Amino acid sequence: MISSAQRWCVAASRAATTGAGTAKRSALFGRRLPSPRAGGCLPLPKPHPTPVPVMVMGGRGRAFGGGRSGAMSAAMPFDGGSDATATGLGGPQALGMTQVLFVEVGMGADQHGQDATKAAVRACRNAIEFNSIPSIRAIVPGGYDAMKLHIQIGAPEGAKIDLAKVRAVFPYGNIVDPIDVCVGGLLAKSGIAIPEMGDKNDDFVICVASVTVGY
Repeated sequence: MISSAQRWCVAASRAATTGAGTAKRSALFGRRLPSPRAGGCLPLPKPHPTPVPVMVMGGRGRAFGGGRSGAMSAAMPFDGGSDATATGLGGPQALGMTQVLFVEVGMGADQHGQDATKAAVRACRNAIEFNSIPSIRAIVPGGYDAMKLHIQIGAPEGAKIDLAKVRAVFPYGNIVDPIDVCVGGLLAKSGIAIPEMGDKNDDFVICVASVTVGY
C-alpha cells in the first residue's frame, strides 16, 4: 500500500517535471511541498519477490512403515506417491481405478489409551458418514458391487493399526489393496494421563484419512 505522504510526493514530482516549478506545486496543494530531490519523500515500496513454491513434507508409502518415514524432517517436492513412481502411472491408474469420482477426507482421534486403530477408524468414519451419493448405481457401471475404494491413512510414526477394523468401516465397495498407511496425522498432548482409561502417558493420537471412490 502507498501511504498518503508517498502519493503526495509522487504528485509533487510529476508537477516538477512539467516545468510548473515550486509556485505551481504550492498553488496546487495549498502548501509548500518537500522537494523529492532533497530527500523529503519516502521511497516507494518495492514489489514483492517472486513466491517460492510450497514444499510438501514426506511422501506416501505402499503399506505401513513404507515410503519416507525417516525423512519427515526434510522438505521435498511431493512426487505423487510410491505407487505412481514404481509403476510410472499417475491419476486413477495409480489408485487401481480407471475413473475417480470423488475423494472424501476425515479426521479421528483417541484422546486416552493411545490406540491408533481407534483414531484411524474414526477418521475413516468421519470421511464417509456425512455423504450421501444416491446416484452410484447410475454413474458406476455395475453399481455398488463394482465400486472401488482407495484408502489412505496418515498416522503418527510407530503407530500400529488393525487394518481389518479399518476395512469393516466400509459397508460396500471393493477396497483396493493395500490400504495405504503413511507417516502423518499428529501425536499431540492431552495434558493428562488417566490410567483408568488405559493411558500409558498423555499422548493424544490423531489420524487423518482420504477415501477415493471410483471404478
